Amino acid sequence: MGRQGLGALLLGSVGLLGLGGGALLWGVSHDAPLPSGAQLAGYSLAGVRPSRLPHYLEHLRSILAEQPVSVEQAPTRPTKLKDWGVELDVAATHQAILEAWRRVPLWERLFGKPRFQVQPQWATLPELFQAQLSQFRYLERPPRDARVRFTSGQVEILAEQNGWTLDQDESYRNLLDALQALPTARTVFPLALHPTPPRITREHLRAITGVMASYTSRFPSNQTPRNHNIRLAAQALDGRVLMPGEQLSYNQTVGKRTLQRGFRVAPVIVRGEKQLGVGGGICQVASTLFNAALLSDLKIVRRVNHSIPVDYVPLGRDATATDTGIDLVIENPFDHPIAIAAEAGRSALTIRVLGPPQPHRRVVLRTERVALLAPPVRRVDAPNLPLGTQRVVQKGSAGMRVILWREVYDNGTLVKRERVATSVYRAQPRVIAVGSKLPPAPQGILSPKGDDTDAQTADRDCGR
Repeated sequence: MGRQGLGALLLGSVGLLGLGGGALLWGVSHDAPLPSGAQLAGYSLAGVRPSRLPHYLEHLRSILAEQPVSVEQAPTRPTKLKDWGVELDVAATHQAILEAWRRVPLWERLFGKPRFQVQPQWATLPELFQAQLSQFRYLERPPRDARVRFTSGQVEILAEQNGWTLDQDESYRNLLDALQALPTARTVFPLALHPTPPRITREHLRAITGVMASYTSRFPSNQTPRNHNIRLAAQALDGRVLMPGEQLSYNQTVGKRTLQRGFRVAPVIVRGEKQLGVGGGICQVASTLFNAALLSDLKIVRRVNHSIPVDYVPLGRDATATDTGIDLVIENPFDHPIAIAAEAGRSALTIRVLGPPQPHRRVVLRTERVALLAPPVRRVDAPNLPLGTQRVVQKGSAGMRVILWREVYDNGTLVKRERVATSVYRAQPRVIAVGSKLPPAPQGILSPKGDDTDAQTADRDCGR
């Protein structure tokens, strides 16, 4: 072989070696089995070829879907990872592994023992996570405002309490952090509960030290259903706090008057007539609150009088409320908070407005009455009264318009006079019962010497 042939042979051998080495390097760099130091979280990737990673990850995804998961606040309530809408993102995790493998130097792949760890990439269905989180809403607590209680003639301020609210985003991050510990028999993570501050604190209420004004109305103790309704409405008002500028709606505070909420059937006034209805008696509470608000110099935002006079407050100083929209609304006009204290006893209701006492201020309520119509007369038949006899059953009353004025005195000096409301009441008829009972028919006269036969004949004659 000549020198030229030997050179060609050497060049060919070098070319083959180059091709073989290139092929080897390509295999090592592209589809060689991953080393024993390759891990996905705590799962070993040793021996898995990059080309087989998608299949491996799909299998792992199905396994992780059944991973038991529990929350620290309810450890005995089992769930699975799939219940939370969280699953392994195969495509993103595959890409992360390949990128980590590419960052390993070639010489380390060939001659060293490369080690690298990749965190799984997760896909989430937010609606499933939110639905699962809603199963734990019972862990939430609404905040409780500081409250005011009036007992034994003293004002007591009860401390506020923070509430707790579940945070969805932070709870999700906590779950992902816990999944970094995989593989494990159970994944446990804490739900994020954030404190929710109350609206009113004890510091806000420090100005409430006594009684600004009060009003008491009375009721018969034997009207059990009506008195029960009065106590329910009073309980709803008791302790209610009004911050400066805040309004109180009587209807919103007391709520719907229904049998399901515990209200009972008692007399109510509908279109000037008394009849039975659910919640009878709650207007006495509204009227008592109205008078206490008047005497405390609170702002009267909305008030409607009854269609006919009532007997538990003076004329022109009543307030009615219905589920259909008629409401009593008062407002705190002061620069300090106030509170309502309602106390229903056996036969009396007292409502107090609590705040800083103002002994130098005095409120006087005055009314002007104008008669509109004389009471109509209505006669009704009375079969139990003798014929022609008359008896007054209902005295009746004239229609009336009443104007209510409020005067405020400071150290004896009139500082404010305002027209609070105008009330119009229907005339109530004067009802007269007229007797229609006929006198007894005359009895037959029998002879004192008559025998039994004559007496029987006389009875038959009278019976016809």
